[in-house]
Amino acid sequence: MKKKIFVFMFSLSGGGAERTVVNIINNLNKNKFEVILVLGSNKNHDYIRLVNNDIRIKYLNCRKLYFCLFQLRREIIKEKPDILFSTLNGNNILLLISKMLSFRNVKTIVREASNRTQSGNVTKINKLLTFVTYNYFANKVVALSKGVKDDLKMNFNIDPRKIEVIYNPVEVKQIETLSKEQVGDIKKSPDEKLIIAVGRLVEPKDFHTLINAFNIVSRTLKSRLIILGKGPFEKQLKDLSESLGIKDRVLFMGFKDNPYNYINYSDLFVLSSKWEGFSHVIVESMSVGTPVVSTNCKSGPAEIICDNKFGRLVPVADSEKLACEIIEVLSDDETRKELSLLGKKRAQDFNAKTIVIMYERLFI
Repeated sequence: MKKKIFVFMFSLSGGGAERTVVNIINNLNKNKFEVILVLGSNKNHDYIRLVNNDIRIKYLNCRKLYFCLFQLRREIIKEKPDILFSTLNGNNILLLISKMLSFRNVKTIVREASNRTQSGNVTKINKLLTFVTYNYFANKVVALSKGVKDDLKMNFNIDPRKIEVIYNPVEVKQIETLSKEQVGDIKKSPDEKLIIAVGRLVEPKDFHTLINAFNIVSRTLKSRLIILGKGPFEKQLKDLSESLGIKDRVLFMGFKDNPYNYINYSDLFVLSSKWEGFSHVIVESMSVGTPVVSTNCKSGPAEIICDNKFGRLVPVADSEKLACEIIEVLSDDETRKELSLLGKKRAQDFNAKTIVIMYERLFI
């Protein structure tokens, strides 16, 4: 008999955690599991088209996350799931409280998607809620990197016996196929280099440092910077590019359903984050053979890149060192070729089929 998995997300907006959930539920063995995806909002679902047709979707039509509490409780009672699953701290806390209010003893697994204390914005109330709900109402807590596990233990006092480290699943074959689609809105001249960054335009991604670094790079190399993503910092970042006199060489291209052909078309992928949970997009870039330069932020990049073996790591918020590493990699064809081959090999360690088996063992 199939186990019914009830997966809760407020939205499927264009972030790494949301994409990871899609990869997990798409790859679950449907002979063993029936998946119901419950979405709190009826808006901002950038990844909804990627959800397989064999997954049932329900909308709660809430304006805000915490307005979903009693509707979510009602759906748990109505659907009688065998397993509850969610990711992102707000979703997790709400799901665990809803489970408590439903008075049903349902196996519940939550996934922590970020090294949250790095933001400096975690409140005492949130720490208390996370401590109580994760320790007393979750059966397992998935940390998407060792760094996130350490954060949960040290800063939220989560019982380490509850924590399971499972890296992000990446659809390597699908990405390789999508990366071969033609890019129609950018043309690269033979003597220029394209640098690409992908992510929401928000504080943790620190695109300010990247643009300042690119300003240095552009004085040495004929190059352009492509930024794929949307978010509240877009105007600030455009203003910064204009003030530095590089407006025509920094391309803000918004969210793309398929970023992989742009990554494949580029000479280098750069992650400039202040903090991460894992950094899905590093592995995605490796899987198409695009070399990676990343900040050595907590958590994730160092675990993927492994002491500069599969890419290059630089200090956080240091535009000069970031620029130096970008220039060094882009100026050396042999280094780029070596990083491309090693990166493709490394990406296989995060193949969705392999990673999702680990989730299935938790769900059974």
